[in-house]
Amino acid sequence: MIPYTLPFILYLVLTQVPPAFPESYGWLYPVVVLVVGSVTVGLLHGRRLLCPHREVLPGVAVGLAGIAVWIVLSHLDLESSLRASLPGWLRPEERAGFNPFERIGDPVARWGFMTIRLIGLVLLVPVAEELFWRGFLIRWLISPNWQQQKPGQFTWFSFAGVTLLFALAHREWLAAAVYGGLLNGLWYWKRNLWTCVVAHAVSNLVLAGYILATGNWQLW
Repeated sequence: MIPYTLPFILYLVLTQVPPAFPESYGWLYPVVVLVVGSVTVGLLHGRRLLCPHREVLPGVAVGLAGIAVWIVLSHLDLESSLRASLPGWLRPEERAGFNPFERIGDPVARWGFMTIRLIGLVLLVPVAEELFWRGFLIRWLISPNWQQQKPGQFTWFSFAGVTLLFALAHREWLAAAVYGGLLNGLWYWKRNLWTCVVAHAVSNLVLAGYILATGNWQLW
């Protein structure tokens, strides 16, 4: 269980630290990527949890469609009205919205941060999240003997549970719910975790390009 869960949990916990220290965000986030990345590589070494292959077109297609929906729904910000009616402890916090072009003066340090940010967004996050959401949780919600569940086995409870929790783990609830549902569908269709990782990576790469092109840093 640990190789499937620890990278995600560690990333989820440690990424709470940089926003708490805005003046140090530029070096704290790279430390988070280094720590979580090292743990993830160590846990995956020698284990065939992910089996890369070349049949990635379904993942690429779902990744492109999913991030297009995410961007559109994020800009609608339909969650605002609901968020205002929730108790403070249940409201998701705003994203840091860190703009490296304003906050990091040295060009070398700025592009160093950007490189590490992209590595975290495009390589680390897809692996850590897919191992947890669709590698572990979507099977564990079917049975505590989750490792005996065949990849892609469907139940309404596991589908709804993962979709809901995936949404609650993101500020953009509606976008995350739709996107999580699409990735669940890809999991049921292809029955392959690597395809889901590819989809997630493509989505995050396109999102990074969109953020750099438009300056919507709150989507980081």
